[in-house]
Amino acid sequence: MEKLKCCVQTYAWGKKGMTSEVARVYAMGDPDANIDDKTSYAELWMGTHPDGPCQIQRSQKKLSQYIAEYENSNHRKVSPERHLPFIMKLMSIHRNLSVQVHPTKEQAARLNDRDPIHYPDRNHKPELAYALTRFELLCGFRPADQICANLEAFPELKHLMGEDTSQAFRILSRTGIDKECETLKSTLAVCFKKFMKHANDTTDKTKSLLDSVLTKLIRGTRGSLSEETVAVIKKMSQDFPGDIGCFVPLLLNHIILSPGECCYYGAQELHAYLSGECIECVSCSNNTIRAACTSKFIDIDTLCEVLNYRMTDPSYYIVSPAVLKNFPHIRVYDPDCEDFTLHEVKVPSSATAKASPVFLPSLECGSIMLVVEGEGIIESFSVKQKVRKSLTVRRGDVIYIESCAQLCFMECTQDILAYRTFSYEEGPDHLLYNTDGTTMSQTTRVTVPMKSRIKPLIMDDDAEMFDIENEMDGIC
Repeated sequence: MEKLKCCVQTYAWGKKGMTSEVARVYAMGDPDANIDDKTSYAELWMGTHPDGPCQIQRSQKKLSQYIAEYENSNHRKVSPERHLPFIMKLMSIHRNLSVQVHPTKEQAARLNDRDPIHYPDRNHKPELAYALTRFELLCGFRPADQICANLEAFPELKHLMGEDTSQAFRILSRTGIDKECETLKSTLAVCFKKFMKHANDTTDKTKSLLDSVLTKLIRGTRGSLSEETVAVIKKMSQDFPGDIGCFVPLLLNHIILSPGECCYYGAQELHAYLSGECIECVSCSNNTIRAACTSKFIDIDTLCEVLNYRMTDPSYYIVSPAVLKNFPHIRVYDPDCEDFTLHEVKVPSSATAKASPVFLPSLECGSIMLVVEGEGIIESFSVKQKVRKSLTVRRGDVIYIESCAQLCFMECTQDILAYRTFSYEEGPDHLLYNTDGTTMSQTTRVTVPMKSRIKPLIMDDDAEMFDIENEMDGIC
């Protein structure tokens, strides 16, 4: 069990100075932290990824090296560094992130072969977001009927998506066609690709259409939008004037999480975080395919190719917690992903008032725990190394816990709130990864099909492949 020194990411969308929960937690947990009021503190990374690796606080050794040495001490021959399969993050968001998607493992390998500068990882990146405060995001395409309602209410959207293709989409959806029907998804794909081509519009056309939508919103036009979503569009248009991404809330679900609520989405899901603070768990990857609301590299063709075009209700993405058996103080958030599970740990100070230990589950894998509230003593016993340790932990401390360690909280002077992430999967091999985004060697790579040999996900003329009004019967 070791305290960690973690990396802070100062992306432009983060909250500035001590208004950021990232900065506040970082300042509490790192004795060397120096917070600048003008700097945006967006993310605190807790993991081994080369773009933000943790170090052991007392030795400055990289966590990945420490894990490898621990495994070697147990008579396992491993590489000089051993990576965790996840990154746990604390996020503090002032303005929305880019409209983006993450690839599957197969797609990530292909992208890395094609463009290792912009896609340095060969791993997927599913994501879980646990709300610490009110947390808002856009995620996944709205149900087809809601998209159609917005097409009717805002003709500007029809113009961007193409009059003929958007009409084809509306006709299909009105038939009550199954939302999983590939024909419906393909039609949406054609519409969305036409829509995204306006991201490169160097004229004032997109801005003029956005101004028209904003005027309609002021006059009370809503389509399928809530008042909260209207506010999002207005703020996005202020932060990114004329950006095609400002239209995206008309197409994507707007999800609002209260503290303690959680959502999860896998690869191929279009999304954008909007505001608030959260604990995020992701696979050990930093691949992002962006398309709007950013000054960074955008890759519209790849984004349109990767998307799954699922249309569904926001409830599809919600992760309900379960109380861990025999551990009533722990709630488990366990999505359909083997790369991470999140434990919410709440230990009231009264539970340890009479020197009564409050135990945490012993896991057969390494884990990371962040303390966001409280103060107390945590004791561990390493079954493998026969070593007992005791640490005083408080808000801001990040702890790495070795596999099979027996843990308990003792003498908590304040109620503890902590988050622990773990996985039984093997972490990726980052030996070929340079922190400047390039790869060092082509050796030991997985052979994947070249893009030219793979059938494209969508075609520009998909909507012209059949007579939409006369050939509906039996499509799905």
